[in-house]
Amino acid sequence: MKTRYIWIPCENAQLSAELHIPDAVPAPALLLCHGLDAQGYHYLKFYTQFAQEACKAGFVVLVFDFRGVGKSSGNFGYGIGEQQDVRCALKYLSSRPEVFGDRLFIVGHSLGGAVSLYAARDDERIKGLVVWSTPKNHDYNVKKFIRRNRGMLGLWLFYIFSIIDKFVGTSRLFKLQVYGIQLRPRYVREKLMKLNEVEAVSKLNLPVLVVIGKDDMIVGVDEAQAVFDSAKEPKDLFVIEGADHNYRGKENELIQKTLAWMRKVGAR
Repeated sequence: MKTRYIWIPCENAQLSAELHIPDAVPAPALLLCHGLDAQGYHYLKFYTQFAQEACKAGFVVLVFDFRGVGKSSGNFGYGIGEQQDVRCALKYLSSRPEVFGDRLFIVGHSLGGAVSLYAARDDERIKGLVVWSTPKNHDYNVKKFIRRNRGMLGLWLFYIFSIIDKFVGTSRLFKLQVYGIQLRPRYVREKLMKLNEVEAVSKLNLPVLVVIGKDDMIVGVDEAQAVFDSAKEPKDLFVIEGADHNYRGKENELIQKTLAWMRKVGAR
């Protein structure tokens, strides 16, 4: 197994990535898309753990930082620019000589899963998509997040400042920092909250695996069930007992369930 550190150009950004190559090539490939965090894929060690385990299982694996986070350049794209990052990463991955270019899989965590649902549409190279802890839609999820952390008053203030933010920056008056990323209320409402994962998954014609932690306080089991219900067959839903949003202490179970599903799908 080899690991290479690379840069992938995408629009005005350079995406920092690592490529894991198994000993036997050419091989099917897997793209891993991290969740929302200023540290990119570096904030959870199990991303690299999963990449290494998938590589041992015979996949070429690419894990990368979305624009504006981790080591990548550019600016955070509120779930819109990140869709293009997924497409750029897929293009790079499929062009590698070690890869069967028409046998690609995507695994996306949280926001990474959300943007993957959009980027995978009409891409016949993709043979399966796995979403870990992905909301049913970001309008619902963002409102839930703000209410939980700031109450109903905080939600009303968010709406007020998101309107004012169209005309004058309100960052000093209403700080909305999520996982180390300073967000503008305007773009949260105009871009991020427009992501509708239930609608996006309903338009896919490929196998989908939905995974959720039973104790996830950020994305509920009800949201995962809604995504699953909207997906077309073939599809599967795994609920991991005792797992939170980041699967702490349940990483091995998550990895093994995901790899077993991909092997099953690949055998079809």
